[in-house]
Amino acid sequence: MGALQWAAEHVGANGELHAIVAATPTPELTVEAANLDSIDQPVALERELDRVVKAFVQDRVGSVTVRAVSEPAADALRRAAGKPGVDAIVVGTHMSALGMPRRIGSTLKTLMADLPCPLVVVPDPVGAGVPDGPIIVGVGHGPSTNAAVCWAAGRAEEGGRPLAIVRATGEAPVFQIDGWLSFAAYYIDPAMRDQWTQEDLDEFARRAQEATSSDISIATTALHGLPATQLVDEAERASLLVIGQHRTRGRGSRHVAQPLRHALTHAECPVVVVPATDDTENADDTDSVG
Repeated sequence: MGALQWAAEHVGANGELHAIVAATPTPELTVEAANLDSIDQPVALERELDRVVKAFVQDRVGSVTVRAVSEPAADALRRAAGKPGVDAIVVGTHMSALGMPRRIGSTLKTLMADLPCPLVVVPDPVGAGVPDGPIIVGVGHGPSTNAAVCWAAGRAEEGGRPLAIVRATGEAPVFQIDGWLSFAAYYIDPAMRDQWTQEDLDEFARRAQEATSSDISIATTALHGLPATQLVDEAERASLLVIGQHRTRGRGSRHVAQPLRHALTHAECPVVVVPATDDTENADDTDSVG
């Protein structure tokens, strides 16, 4: 219901919202008003969900459609997201059979392996957050990071919110290696690290500004420490935390890297995972956060 509420608030009066629930192979429904005895009957389930969803979102969106499907949730969401005009997939965090919140379930893991569009994960329970806070984007390197910065800039412009570009350096190199001389210079002269980090952040800020049609407030911050914990700490003041989808060199698919895993299980605000755009999908860079 938290994901549904978030989607309704951001779609707006002129937007479209499509609610999908997978009835198999392990039907789960958290809407108390639904008749649990009818879960195995997709038609009855769809009718009940339609009533609950439309009553919940009321007149906050332009149109609402509800569909119950007999297939794994990730497959249904990916198929729906492949249609033209889809802006994002919105889901809630996984609840285990024992009621343990904020776990990364099979649906999220499957979606991460082949994400067709930005994925918004709304925490359960929804934290207080900072509704008017900045949109924070954690940056690393590669096509997914570029896509995340541009996506976050667009949302900041639409919502009239500031954008904060954050890089947590940790102990790893924080630049895109440009030959062995740069690699050696990084370790020979550690004082260059902060300079290179700031140069990268300034470049991301420039790209973010270019992605919008008006001037937006953009702040850049370099943090020393583990990206996983630093980003979650920064998210305490955010309305949204945006991260590029992780890709490791030599792997044919994406996966849930540690910074993203920590954000999905600990951040109080919604977390958005942005895949690389089509024009950068074949780049050779290695994506990471921090």
